[in-house]
Formats: sequence, structure tokens, C-alpha cells
Amino acid sequence: MTPGTLHLTLVRHGATDWNGAGRWQGWTDTPLGMVGQEQAGRLAARLVGRRYDAAYSSDLARAVRTAELTLPGTPLTLDDRLRELNFGKYEGAGTDDVLHDPEYHDWQLDPWGRPAPGGGESMGAVAARLCAWAQELPDGRVIAFSHGAAIRALLCALFGWPTEPMPGYVLPFPYVLAHTSLTTLTRTGGRWTLHTYNDHAHLE
Repeated sequence: MTPGTLHLTLVRHGATDWNGAGRWQGWTDTPLGMVGQEQAGRLAARLVGRRYDAAYSSDLARAVRTAELTLPGTPLTLDDRLRELNFGKYEGAGTDDVLHDPEYHDWQLDPWGRPAPGGGESMGAVAARLCAWAQELPDGRVIAFSHGAAIRALLCALFGWPTEPMPGYVLPFPYVLAHTSLTTLTRTGGRWTLHTYNDHAHLE
């Protein structure tokens, strides 16, 4: 391991029943589903023998359970900054319902800068809290279990990925991120490098 370097592995939680039904979860504390438990088991088998100096997770149950199944017995630090985007009035809604809501179209004009209607967050706010968390991490090997929009918002902020609104899609970027996928980065001298994105070979 390079001295003075943070090696960060980001993991999206396993699938929930709401994921399967196309419902938006956000801060709604849904449990990990049976499919998600199987995904975490496959990831656990893949990571056997790997050692981390610290393990973090969003405090939402689906992320915590994914971490517990992936790294059994590993001490876990919960941090609410790793939570998903708060979808406001759209928590629990299905995509088809949301697409017919006039407020959704207004939000999509600038989802990075505008908060989701009904007390939700903007993508920029999610990126800010994830960036603050990441910059505080000490050097070493760290793994963190988070959420799809949260991880992608962090990457957009760190690497300047474009965030153009996507018609018919809630998030303002086209980057797919599979459940329990691995995204790996390093930080050396304050500079971030992306090494792998959306590595989900254990699911194939």
C-alpha cells in the first residue's frame, strides 16, 4: 500500500423489495430483501481474505445489513452522511406516478441545485455531505456501504462528471450502478483517482 494514500471501496447496498417494485426509497428505512441478501453473500465470498482498516455504513437498515452479511464480525461505524438522497414527497412513490407530477418536471430543470419537492434534498447537497465524509477519512484501506444516488453524486463532485437531467429518470446522470457493486478510489496528496466503477462480477 502506498504511504500517505487512502484506498476507498464504495459498495451500493443489496436490493430491497422496493427496488424490485420500482419504488423510490430515499431515507425510508426499508429492509434488505431476499435478493439483496443473496447478493451480499456473493460479495462476501468475493472479499474473503481482504482486510480493511475501517468499515463504514449508512445508518439505513438496507446498507447496514449488506455490510453485516458481507463482512461478518467486522466493527462497523455508522454515519448518516452516507444516506441516500432524501426524495421528499416522492418517498415510496413509483416512477410512473412521479413522472406525471408537475413538480417533478420543475425539479428536473435543475436536480443538482434544487431540492426534491416536499422537504427533500438536491443532488448537490448529497454530494456535499458525501464529500465532507470522504475528505475526513484517514489514510489506509476503507470500505463503505452506501446508496446508488449518493455514490454517484460523490463521484460527480470529485471528478466533474456531467449532471444533465435525464428525461424519464430521477437522477441527473446516465451512470448505472448495480446493487453490491464495487467502486474503488484512491486519494494521495489530496488528489482523487478512480480505479474501478460498478464492478459487479460476483453477480454474473
